[in-house]
Amino acid sequence: MTYHHGNLRMALLERAAAVIAEQGVEGLSLRGLAQDLGVSHAAPSRHFRDKVDLLRTLATEGHEALGRYTFAAGNQPDADPLEHLAALGRAYVRFSLEHPAYYRSGRHPEVAAQADDALKEAYGKRMEALLRATHAAQAAGWRQDAPALHAMIFGLAAVRGLAALLHDPIFRGHVGDVDPGALIDGVMRLVIDPAAVRASAPAEPAEMVEPGEITAGAPDAAS
Repeated sequence: MTYHHGNLRMALLERAAAVIAEQGVEGLSLRGLAQDLGVSHAAPSRHFRDKVDLLRTLATEGHEALGRYTFAAGNQPDADPLEHLAALGRAYVRFSLEHPAYYRSGRHPEVAAQADDALKEAYGKRMEALLRATHAAQAAGWRQDAPALHAMIFGLAAVRGLAALLHDPIFRGHVGDVDPGALIDGVMRLVIDPAAVRASAPAEPAEMVEPGEITAGAPDAAS
């Protein structure tokens, strides 16, 4: 791939995404990107201070893209709150598989350690939307035995754990030829099964936590 003219910043991000998808974060370097694009070794530094700065930009874009992806998946006509929350969980895992560069850049420890305001804002918006969806699902009968924040973390841990496993080549080799889509659906039914919840919902939800009560430090950008 050779860069000729136009938006070098975008070209760097696109090439970085391709390198991460093919080789992982470890295979990424600004010098390597410059060589791939046919520009001077100093050219990338006009847009990104270092590799972590580039990864942080990818992670922020990843959060925003994930927000759009999950919104589209969960914003179905006539979807009830239980179906909506289940759709958000499935969408997170599928997004990680369809966009590995966003997922892997977000999981880089230095990105979380050096999160800037843009990344924290993108992360916070996603967490607030997820907590609102959790409130609604609890009002419909899901996990009314737990505070909303605990229920949200329970579901989030499940989907993030499944995404991590599906990106683990040792795990994939151990379980053999498994259909990721079927696995995602099956695990999400264990987390939230709308039909079962509707059949056995208690009358009153547990204590709620307002979205503004979430206080986050440096995020794992892939969450």
